[in-house]
Amino acid sequence: MIVLTELGGLASLAAARRDDLSGARTALASSPSEKVRVQAALVLGRKRDARATSLLIRALGDRSPAVRAMSAKALGAIGDPAARAPLESAKTDPDALVRRCVADALASLTAGADDTTIQVKAMGDRTNKASLHLRAQMRQVVASQVRGFGLHAPGGFTVDGAIKEVGTSTRTDLIEVKVGVELILSTGHPRAVLLMASGEAAVQKPRRQFRPAMQPGMEQEALEHAVRGASEELRQHMAAYSAR
Repeated sequence: MIVLTELGGLASLAAARRDDLSGARTALASSPSEKVRVQAALVLGRKRDARATSLLIRALGDRSPAVRAMSAKALGAIGDPAARAPLESAKTDPDALVRRCVADALASLTAGADDTTIQVKAMGDRTNKASLHLRAQMRQVVASQVRGFGLHAPGGFTVDGAIKEVGTSTRTDLIEVKVGVELILSTGHPRAVLLMASGEAAVQKPRRQFRPAMQPGMEQEALEHAVRGASEELRQHMAAYSAR
């Protein structure tokens, strides 16, 4: 189990890993510097994280052609189908570079749709405690983890799963939020289950700093780490399966 705490070096390491993405999202949304916004869009494209899609779509309307162009490239790299309609609208951008980047991004989306072999289903909730937002977040993180592996199998792969644990516990000086997930990898028609993988993670905060409003964010953070742990096992198994 992964445990993230703000009481030591592990928290600093976890925060450093998150800063690249969260910092880029903040910079793209609010930096007054064109150069910084361009760099932020570049970072988000390299991360290939679907959580950045909505922000990059908004950046297609940025006042800077360079930011619009880099945002289009980033959307093409991420490959989220939700970007297709906004990119289609951006085909008439007044800047030639932006139009070229938009065309390339749309071509990438089309190629990705043609080669899609991994379908991510809606996630369930065995606890009857998880919010719809947390379930949607789980699906989004799973999709970002399995995208782009170029795997092939008769009938394609399917990944579904569920949140199997959401809990809060109080220790002497800590509040701990724990999330556990399960992912199921299957293939073919009719579907045959290949692997079930699980992951769990906990996020801790000092009791004196904890506020109830922090709990949803702690749940989301724990969920992301739990999904990454389970996804790594799926990724290894899918690679071995495709290599047969």
